Amino acid sequence: MTRFFDALSINFPDGERFFIDAVRNFEERVADPKLRDEIRLFVRQEAQHGSAHDAFNDTLRHQGIKVDRILATLGAQKKDAQKRMPKKLQLAITAAAEHITATLAEGLLELSPEILTDADETMRALVLWHAVEEVEHKAVAFDVYECAALGDYRTRAVAMVLITAYLHIRVAALMAHMLDADGLSGDRWVVPRGLLRLYGPGGHLTRLIPRYLAWFKPNFHPWDTGVPSQVAAWIAAYEASPDPVQATRRVFPDAPRSALATATASANAS
Repeated sequence: MTRFFDALSINFPDGERFFIDAVRNFEERVADPKLRDEIRLFVRQEAQHGSAHDAFNDTLRHQGIKVDRILATLGAQKKDAQKRMPKKLQLAITAAAEHITATLAEGLLELSPEILTDADETMRALVLWHAVEEVEHKAVAFDVYECAALGDYRTRAVAMVLITAYLHIRVAALMAHMLDADGLSGDRWVVPRGLLRLYGPGGHLTRLIPRYLAWFKPNFHPWDTGVPSQVAAWIAAYEASPDPVQATRRVFPDAPRSALATATASANAS
């Protein structure tokens, strides 16, 4: 599970930059002041996400992950896609990817105590902070696609198929490298166990399939899937004390504390 999240994370910086560019390509065609404000917030949040996950890449480097080689490949793929794909398709893929990330984010927020039970609290805070903001702006790219790019259903459906296939192939390849770096590539059960946990009956991703498939409804809109109550609770906790770790502790009181935090608390108590 750790490497599943790591493989997703390493894609985020270049992915976020692709999303920003795709939305900005159509920004000048947006007349609605509210949507223009939402675009500015979207760009700011996505840039912050990319920076945070760039910083986390240093941790992966120390673990023997070939981060720079991976990022070079991702960067080249991003440039090639921007060169070859029509801008409308780039935006449709962005909207589709935002639906995937929002779906994952909503699942994490609703199932966090179960999925992230063993996570270090700093990583848990990073993941949930990112999740909250993905839900906050989950409709922006879609709305720009609909109103500024005059988006059609066929392109939207094709975009979802393309990005879903790409993510599965890319994440699988990255996880294979990471498990090899961990010395686990010889464990024939590690992948089946992980797939069962994600895609088995009642699996973490299995439970999100209906929400994911909602995209293919002709009259779909991202707000149709609702917003988990944990989003407002986390934002309120963060506004009270602008520290993602503290906000996460307040909303998810069962969040584990890192070994460093536990040792520090024990020392202070003594």
